Amino acid sequence: MSTMRKTKTPINVRISEKRLRQIQHLVDSWSYESRGFVLQRLRQFRPKRTPWRFFRDLFKSLLWPTERRFQMLRNPEALSDWHRRFEISGSSSAGAAWNKILNRELNWHEYHYLTYLLERETTDIFVPPSLHDFFEKLYRAHILKEYTQDPNIPRAPLVLIIGPSGSGKSATITQTLEETIFSNEVRPTIDLKAKKEEVLKDQPIWKSLEDVDPELAVEIERMRRIEQLKFLSRIPILKYLYRKRVAEALYSLGESGIFVDYAVVTPNDYQTAFAGEPGNRLRKAMGEPNQTCIRHLEEAHSAFGRPDPASTIKSQQGTLIDTANILFDEITQGKRDLLLIATTDQPEQIEQSIYRRFVERGKVIDISDYWQDTNNLKEVVRLEMRRNNFFLHLSSEQDKELIDKLAQETVDRMANIFRNRSLRITPAYVRRLIDSVITLKGDFKASYLDDQFLVRDAFKSVAKNVYGGLYNRVSGRMGRDVHWQDYIGSIKDEFSEMANNSLYYNVQDEKGVVLTGPPGSGKTYMVKAWLGENAEIQDLAVHVNDLSDPNNPYESMVENLERVYDIAKMISPCLVFFDEGDAIAPRRSQQGGSPYDKVTNKFLSIIDGESPLNHVFTVLTTNRLDILDPALIRSKRLKVLNVPGQLREEDAVRILRKELDGMPLDDGLSYEDMVRVARGLCDTPADFTAFAEKVRSLHKTEVEILGKLKTALQGTLEERLRFVRFNAKTLFSLMEAITSGSDLFARARRNEEEMLSCLDEIAVEMDKNQAEKIYPITHRHLVNAKIQLAHSPTRKGKQQLDKFLETELSKEPQVGFVVGVGANDTSGVLLPIASSLVYQIFPEKIVVTGAVSSASPAAAEIDLAVQMTRQSAQEALTLVENYLQSLCPELNVSRILGQYLQGYSLHHQLLSTSYTVGGPSAGFALAINTLSVLVNLPVLNDFGITGAPWIKGADKGEVGASVIIGGHRRKTEKVLQYLPRMYMPMQNYEDLEPELLKAYRIEGKDIRGVRSFSGLVREVFYFGPDYQQRLQQYKKERLEFDLKEGTEAEEVFLQDRFAETEEAMRGESEDYIRQRMRRIAEFVGGDTQPLNYTNLERIFDGLGAAAR
Repeated sequence: MSTMRKTKTPINVRISEKRLRQIQHLVDSWSYESRGFVLQRLRQFRPKRTPWRFFRDLFKSLLWPTERRFQMLRNPEALSDWHRRFEISGSSSAGAAWNKILNRELNWHEYHYLTYLLERETTDIFVPPSLHDFFEKLYRAHILKEYTQDPNIPRAPLVLIIGPSGSGKSATITQTLEETIFSNEVRPTIDLKAKKEEVLKDQPIWKSLEDVDPELAVEIERMRRIEQLKFLSRIPILKYLYRKRVAEALYSLGESGIFVDYAVVTPNDYQTAFAGEPGNRLRKAMGEPNQTCIRHLEEAHSAFGRPDPASTIKSQQGTLIDTANILFDEITQGKRDLLLIATTDQPEQIEQSIYRRFVERGKVIDISDYWQDTNNLKEVVRLEMRRNNFFLHLSSEQDKELIDKLAQETVDRMANIFRNRSLRITPAYVRRLIDSVITLKGDFKASYLDDQFLVRDAFKSVAKNVYGGLYNRVSGRMGRDVHWQDYIGSIKDEFSEMANNSLYYNVQDEKGVVLTGPPGSGKTYMVKAWLGENAEIQDLAVHVNDLSDPNNPYESMVENLERVYDIAKMISPCLVFFDEGDAIAPRRSQQGGSPYDKVTNKFLSIIDGESPLNHVFTVLTTNRLDILDPALIRSKRLKVLNVPGQLREEDAVRILRKELDGMPLDDGLSYEDMVRVARGLCDTPADFTAFAEKVRSLHKTEVEILGKLKTALQGTLEERLRFVRFNAKTLFSLMEAITSGSDLFARARRNEEEMLSCLDEIAVEMDKNQAEKIYPITHRHLVNAKIQLAHSPTRKGKQQLDKFLETELSKEPQVGFVVGVGANDTSGVLLPIASSLVYQIFPEKIVVTGAVSSASPAAAEIDLAVQMTRQSAQEALTLVENYLQSLCPELNVSRILGQYLQGYSLHHQLLSTSYTVGGPSAGFALAINTLSVLVNLPVLNDFGITGAPWIKGADKGEVGASVIIGGHRRKTEKVLQYLPRMYMPMQNYEDLEPELLKAYRIEGKDIRGVRSFSGLVREVFYFGPDYQQRLQQYKKERLEFDLKEGTEAEEVFLQDRFAETEEAMRGESEDYIRQRMRRIAEFVGGDTQPLNYTNLERIFDGLGAAAR
């Protein structure tokens, strides 16, 4: 809301030199708090100055001259003693009492001078001298309309103040306006009289002041005229008759300001939902064109920001831009008398045409530049020292040197502190840091800033004060009750090395890590375990809900993200943990313009180091690396660590042993037995932990029920009935374990009444069992725990799907049946593929069914996967032709197969529930089935495969070179849950961690990399019983070799032996396929081929198994 304010007007007061010293001494004796308290009282007190009061005081001073003394004001203790105040003033009202006290101890002149001194001494904001001078000149040029040729003064009264959030833009500019435009200066006239006497003291009597010091004479005459004019302005009749002439005379003497319309404009003053109205409101907020106005526009990017094409308020922002351009035209052309001072922390958001006006016609000032000057920072330090009552009574030159030395030492240390933490130096941070140190230590020395732990604790207080709500939401939320040795898996060592490099040694390349892996794999647990061993490292745990404000979700996330890292820099070394990191930095839209892109862009700019992240380590966890923006994990940003969560049996045993420590086990029950029961339901550390907790919970409940049973037997019939009614399920479970099959068990199961009737017998049986042994964990607890966990909604659906998929797997080697594998958003999915040749049913040569489109929001992505799956099937046929051609160079394989398949279609059926996981990853599986169907060769049923092959290879003898694919870890986990072997492209295989491979191989399950289709054939087809036996022996020996740690010589020997075996098996398998291809050629060349109705399988009759 605008108000009419008068610009600065000097106030001349007449005070004796002695009284001036008393007032100055009084102010010096007060603490900062006392000064502020008295200033508030003075502002609420208005001394009256009328001719009647003037003559009355003059008459009293002539007849009864008395000296005013400070009684209440001089004694700080009396200021808080209300009994004393009331005793002196005789008033029951505190406000009236203070008015009487001030009226008694201060006259009009003393009141203004004391108020002026206190305002100067309690100023809480420092205005840099250069900024003060600029606004002083700006005021004279554009408010007083004085002509100037100063190149630093803008031609148009347009000033844009920029700087990051918290840099002091609004507070500094507000204080600058007060000091340069509105604050009145109080001038004691005693100085001029004393100076006149001093000048004439040694001069002859006939010398006048005009002869000795003409400038002083002019000034004294000027003051005399001012006093006369002010006296006339106070006479009731004359001040109305001659007010205009008196005002003009005072203004010409520089003793009267002018009235201006002043207001602070915020977004609330012009933003509205009504169409077209924001522009009108902004124009109205700028005041009348012909009235001299000063407007301080806060958050200028809201008024002048570029319209967002994706925003629903695009048209509203457009009206603001149009109005702003009109306003700027009026200002620059002189049609509107307005001094506009705009502040913003987002200058990049301002419309270019408007920003250009500030640059070309106005002035753009970066407030942060002033805080790079150590002299300005020294004054900020002095202000804070004064606010904390330091140096109140130091006034000598030596004392001033000590103060200056302390301020300089403080600033030097502050510069290093802020530089090491990559923090912006702002007055707010500097002052709060000093205040926090004083609070912690009770006093202040520059050397205190050398204590890093003290500085960090002080910065914690600063963070709480500046970002209170956000700090409380994110700080110290990571549990540290986990020990490093409790985490199982060698991946923790790599994580620890990265964290140590960043947080302890400040290695700039180690900015952070993305931990990816399935839910429950132990990503968060590993971070907690590391923090548990590094107590000196601070932590910030951030969730997307901590950053978002429902009223302004995206802008608030951008702002709070920057604030989180400001907090991290303050309390560094600090680990910033983002759970569900894909929600913090999701993949940006390809078209651009998505509101969420702002958040991702901001996160990337922070990680890139818009200011370096010293001793700050970022950790993101995600189950969906595919939806994380890929730019985040490029070189020199965040690294990726996969936490597979796949446990070896010994690791699972360690988890169960830790969780069930101290609990008795039934005879013959071991932790290894427990792991075997949990397998199938439990895969990750979190799964086994949940299983153990459920076992513990079931056991604990039963133990408690046994204790309550004895109490219930001693109660009334009603208490017994209540006990049975509420604990029947647990009692049945206990009886089933102890008395299963007995008559007692059969009777108790009938109903509640029967159980109640035999409750005493049940108790006897329970006591008998407990007497033999402390109640242990049994196999029954394990089974019940597994059943209960399996019935949770998420696990139940997974169990049902897995059971269905398991039934679809082949029970024996079959022609045209292979298990591929795909990956959806969260896990791998088995993809059985059945292939057959069909005659004149489909018009297409290659048909893929089971891969269908969808009407879901992701329909475009699914349609693309369907098209790629069909394309992979076509490429598979070409690949197989090339492979057969390499085996039979004397034949025209392409023509032979063309005639052989004349009228036939190659039909591939994918499991219909997995239509979203096809695509190029099914390439190898489709090629295996294609070769199987063409040459009638059974496919082994003990493996799964993923990968996309080329139709040719880098070497002439290697057809179908493998291509890297995605989701290989999730696919591996799914395949090896049901099958003993998994094949994937060699590039993906080499990306797997050695401990993951070892964990699977210990369980007898193997993962192999594929370089080409040619090298794969020997291991995936059934070439007869003898060949199969040798293949099984080879795979067993190879698995043992990978697990065994032998000498280098032994390894070389075995590798050479394996290479020989592989070469021999490859030769045998290729000979076998070559024979079948020649049979097809003979069949195609036969006379009866066009009308032959022979079963195609009969073509290969008489061919034996692969020969050695």
